[in-house]
Amino acid sequence: MFENTGKINQILSSLNIKANCIEAAQHRHILSCKLHLSVGQRVRKLEMYSRELGLAMQSIEAPTISMDSKNGHVMLQFAMKNADVLLFDDIYKKAKQPDGLLPFLFGECGDGTSMWVDMALNPHMLIAGGTGSGKSTLLHVIVANALRRDDVWLNLVDPKNGVEFGVYENNNANVVNNYADTIDMLESLQIEMEKRYKILRNAGVQGIQQSPYIFPKILTVIDEAADLMLQDKNKKNIHKGRFEELLCMIAQKSRAVGIYLVLATQRPSVDVITGLIKANFPARLACKVSSSTDSKVILDQTGAESLLGRGDAIINNYNNNYTRFQVAYTTPDEVSQAQVA
Repeated sequence: MFENTGKINQILSSLNIKANCIEAAQHRHILSCKLHLSVGQRVRKLEMYSRELGLAMQSIEAPTISMDSKNGHVMLQFAMKNADVLLFDDIYKKAKQPDGLLPFLFGECGDGTSMWVDMALNPHMLIAGGTGSGKSTLLHVIVANALRRDDVWLNLVDPKNGVEFGVYENNNANVVNNYADTIDMLESLQIEMEKRYKILRNAGVQGIQQSPYIFPKILTVIDEAADLMLQDKNKKNIHKGRFEELLCMIAQKSRAVGIYLVLATQRPSVDVITGLIKANFPARLACKVSSSTDSKVILDQTGAESLLGRGDAIINNYNNNYTRFQVAYTTPDEVSQAQVA
């Protein structure tokens, strides 16, 4: 899009930002602009003027800014209209599944490519997003991927008394609804982890990557982590600190034995996502959050506060460097009716 390239360069020049837009392309609602910064020009200046850039381009929100250090580029992504709805079933049928131990389809990137995430390489993920951000939809998409396989055991923690995940009990998922049952589930998961290590030792195998079918993968999705963490810190709680302790103990060792964790919260504050949890959950995904402070907690940088909501998200993991994408849409009823492929 030569017109957009020229417009971006004109705006950059008016803001005295020494950079050149070398490529601009729009797919669905996202306009992606690839910039080459002059030597000595700081990315920080782009961040400082992000709102002005958004206003000048007449985008709905300020652009998200990410760096491609390998190729020496900076990517600006503008939301030019409201996000399109991407039906999970439709894109799952059309998308080509990549190689990997546990590839899950999350949605679609700004350039139209499918967003696949190998949960075995993550291996543990933090997800944050406020009301209306698309966080809950993303969790159902993760469950939908798991239910389309016959090699995944699914644990779901739903402190909303089964409102979010209760429907999946009909799909043989293990669903728990309160702090005490969550502790029991995590303790059982720890025992299973140690059993699996004995199996690996006896088989002379270092990890599930070497022998993918040695046992089923176990995916544990924990929603509303903030509520559980608050209970975990309650001085009157006889299990005080046990939730965080078990999470970290399992996360440190479980990848080799095919056990993977997803931890989700509406409030990504430092009392919920502690330093220990961040250290053991290297994959990060943010839907729209309320402030730049929340964005920094979950992503270690700003940007998630400028997302549109309704599934507009940023992921940073083993294969994606702060990549913006649109979460696919599905409903619990649709997911629960899915059949193993």
